[in-house]
Amino acid sequence: MYDAQYFDACMAHANTKKNELDRFCIDCHRALCHHCLPFHALHQYIKIRRYVYCDVINRHDLQKFFNCSGIQTYYTNKTKVLFLKQRTQQQFQQHNNSKQDHSCIICQRGLQEASLYCSIACKVSFSFS
Repeated sequence: MYDAQYFDACMAHANTKKNELDRFCIDCHRALCHHCLPFHALHQYIKIRRYVYCDVINRHDLQKFFNCSGIQTYYTNKTKVLFLKQRTQQQFQQHNNSKQDHSCIICQRGLQEASLYCSIACKVSFSFS
């Protein structure tokens, strides 16, 4: 899921409006656009969103399929979201200026609360190490 490219144009629907890849099919393990959904009608999928130029997933949606415990939660539009991937080093340095009491056990990114991971990718990385 976190290896897929999101918000690019869907190659299967290149000549169609609103064709950005903003969903992930759990059954097929691939990114989808809005126009792909009829072909995946019986599949389960998750909507990918953008927050601060990063891919995020609504925590409530993801916890149906994945144990989200220990991952730093952020709020956007009154909704709890999780970062899909680690933030870039530049973003890390900009937010790491203040003293942090908690940090991600994978990438050492400062966390706002007593979480273990900054993103889904870090939790998965730890699970497979």
